[in-house]
Amino acid sequence: MIQINAREVAAEAMMEIMEEGAYNNMALRRLLRQNGAMPPKDRALVTEIVNGALRNLYYIDHVINQFSKTKTEKMKPWVVAVLRTAVYQMYFMKTPDSAACNEAVKLIEERGLAPLKGFVNGVLRTVAREKYNIVLPKEGTAEFLSIQYSHPLWLIKMWLAYFGYDETQKLCQADNRPPDVTIRVNTLKIEKDLLQKEMEKGGITVADGRLLPFALHLKKTADIGGLKTFTDGLFHVQDESSQLAVEILNPQKGEEILDLCAAPGGKSFTIAQKMENKGKLICGDIYEHKIELIAEGAKRLGITIIDPRQQDATQHNEEYDHAFDRVLVDAPCSGLGLMGKKPDIRLKKNGDEIDHLVPIQRKILENGANYVKQGGVLVYSTCTLCKKENEKNVEWFLNNHPDFIGEDISEFLPQELWQETAKKGYLTLLPHKSNTDGFFIAKLKRKG
Repeated sequence: MIQINAREVAAEAMMEIMEEGAYNNMALRRLLRQNGAMPPKDRALVTEIVNGALRNLYYIDHVINQFSKTKTEKMKPWVVAVLRTAVYQMYFMKTPDSAACNEAVKLIEERGLAPLKGFVNGVLRTVAREKYNIVLPKEGTAEFLSIQYSHPLWLIKMWLAYFGYDETQKLCQADNRPPDVTIRVNTLKIEKDLLQKEMEKGGITVADGRLLPFALHLKKTADIGGLKTFTDGLFHVQDESSQLAVEILNPQKGEEILDLCAAPGGKSFTIAQKMENKGKLICGDIYEHKIELIAEGAKRLGITIIDPRQQDATQHNEEYDHAFDRVLVDAPCSGLGLMGKKPDIRLKKNGDEIDHLVPIQRKILENGANYVKQGGVLVYSTCTLCKKENEKNVEWFLNNHPDFIGEDISEFLPQELWQETAKKGYLTLLPHKSNTDGFFIAKLKRKG
């Protein structure tokens, strides 16, 4: 039987992500598929090492650099990938230090880097010995939060200005907790209780949604796409924050609705289900392959009212003017609310793109406003925690569109999510408070 070293696969993924700029989920998917003979236990180990090391990378590099004369940025890509994955196992998993160290040295030798065995061995032995003597920046500073919780310093400083120290610390802690998988029951095909029982038969741990009636949280799910309940279209994967955006949109049976930036389609599918598959739902995206994904998802779920269209949301479409009862603008954004699920986001952003994104978001909002009927609704949402992309955009929009008002969304919020801004038509979901992705939702109503 073929022997595949899970730690080698994990280091390979780390090297691709850090050196070649690959997305962690895509690199993992490709490597796991390529090494399909690995047992489920080893596949889970690879995923945990990679996502965990990415989630804690600033801290791991800080540890390595404290005990290595050669700093991480000067090391060979394979050496630093092996060291990072080994330190993660030693500090954050139950792997014995000696096992992590020996495996790392073996990986170095097998790649033809035998002269560096002694270096890697020496660094890891010291790292193991000094585990409880790591010197960190002074507690109470932005630098401490950045290293301790592995978030970029620019982001920590921005959040400190918004939320203060305690809130920012809790937010970082929430980002570093491995997330579970959240799904939305396909109410067109099955009742929630029946789906739950069906999944539990397959050994999946299922819990009720924390905020919304048709959400379920799953654990012990190695391959969602391989589940019969998935291929039968009984659910789609969707965080409760996204489900809440659709609750606030409040789609009704028989309406004409536009989801302007629809891919990968989760919100569109929930809209269609809430419409009981009756009415008209146009779903747009700029990329053809994403439009195909939406069409495939709709077919799997048994949704027939979705009309997927390849289009650029920043370009005005006269055909849509005043044509829709409700328009959803789930705008392209910096994604800073997704760091729990996509840990590599924290390593690939420097804040510069935010100033590039804001004009795009405003252009899409502008077009969305043109498409709403008199008395209709425009919902603006993002999966980021940045006021420039969120509150400031809504403020700009209302200043420039006196025919729109922020509509009170209190009635759509579970009690634990209520916040004062809901009366003005918007709210921010912080992961440590809502147990969701970081998210922003605003409801804007066109005066009748």
